Amino acid sequence: MQNGAIWRLISPVRSISMSNSIEKTKAKELLIQRDLEAVKSWIENSRNPQRVLFSLAYDSDELIRWRAIGAIGKVAAIWSANGLKKVRNLLRQQLWLMNDESGGLGWHSPETIGEILVNVPQLIEEFGPMLLAFLNEEPFERGSHFAIYRVAAVDPKPFVDKIDLLIKSLKQPDIYIQAYTIMALGEIDL
Repeated sequence: MQNGAIWRLISPVRSISMSNSIEKTKAKELLIQRDLEAVKSWIENSRNPQRVLFSLAYDSDELIRWRAIGAIGKVAAIWSANGLKKVRNLLRQQLWLMNDESGGLGWHSPETIGEILVNVPQLIEEFGPMLLAFLNEEPFERGSHFAIYRVAAVDPKPFVDKIDLLIKSLKQPDIYIQAYTIMALGEIDL
């Protein structure tokens, strides 16, 4: 095979890769600027905004990471206008990444689930209680406590009967877990 023929074969793949790189750079700039209207417009006009945002949810810059996770919640909100099937699949994907059998590791899946549920509260009763299963599951403890706090601020009902699980978390040595637990209990407001 001549060099020209090889180039024609790999050119579409390279074009897709460069396109993803451009999209990622654009999204990162929008997240840094925190121009929420521009982020929303980008989400609405991008083919696969969730892919770009999921990659940014693992960025080394913590600010970018948190803003990407928040933007994933906005993607879910936009999708929910056309039904909940796509959002449910997104939530199931994140739960799968938290499972040993997935072969991956969704380090920030609990936080992502929390942001999706905050933005699509119709699914809180269905998916919110699942976060409780990860309160003591490494490496998801902090993220699960934070997500429960975020979700409880919108709808505390799924957690009211599970206060005892949260109270046990106050004995954790991790001060972030303690803080998120206190904030969650404050939202549940017994």
